[in-house]
Amino acid sequence: MLTTGLDILRILAEAEAPLTATAIAERVGIHVSNVSRTLGVLARHGYVRKPTYHSFAPDLGILALAGASAGRMPAVARTGSVIAALARTCGMQATLAALHRGQVLYLHRCQSGGEGVSAVAGGWPLHLSVVGLRLLLDQPVKEARAALELAAKRYGWERPTPATPEDPATCLAEARRRMRDGILRIDGWGRLGYVAAATTVRIEGQPLLAIALDGASTADPTPHLASGLTDITNALTEQP
Repeated sequence: MLTTGLDILRILAEAEAPLTATAIAERVGIHVSNVSRTLGVLARHGYVRKPTYHSFAPDLGILALAGASAGRMPAVARTGSVIAALARTCGMQATLAALHRGQVLYLHRCQSGGEGVSAVAGGWPLHLSVVGLRLLLDQPVKEARAALELAAKRYGWERPTPATPEDPATCLAEARRRMRDGILRIDGWGRLGYVAAATTVRIEGQPLLAIALDGASTADPTPHLASGLTDITNALTEQP
């Protein structure tokens, strides 16, 4: 029941429109009667709703659960001020993110003035996300390529500049070619005249994270990334 419920919530969260129990059952791979029982439990607890008599969609309970848990995760709770300070110092957008099932989870994303958003999932083409690509490069090639292909189905494969790779295989190969000393730079890849660089944050007991800087600048973002990495590491390893 637990596994089925989690699968159903993931399918509904990723769906572009409400789904029937039959459609959900086809995607989960179990009988529709089992899906219907699980949907009933999820509906009673406020995690799914019925916008029509036959269809189901995510409900506010998912947001309440996500909001409550995100604020207590060290990777979110301890790093917001560090990312905001980094953005102000270097005059670029600063991002701290993780990767889950092929989607970028933006733990914090701050503009140069320090304004930003936290705990946002997806919504951006993976092949144009320097932080997402850096995290992909630590995955097996087959898994990384599958994630890019899935993202292309969700968001399309826009090529805003001549430097933007034309397909997932080329994207991964070019990203690997551009990585030096653990830092991925894709200057001019998503927007002409923009620099973009990312590196990973590896801390025992924490999910693999990546920190990135991007924006219209002629400055080298590498020194700022190094200082940001140090500050994030300190924030996540210090005693609460």
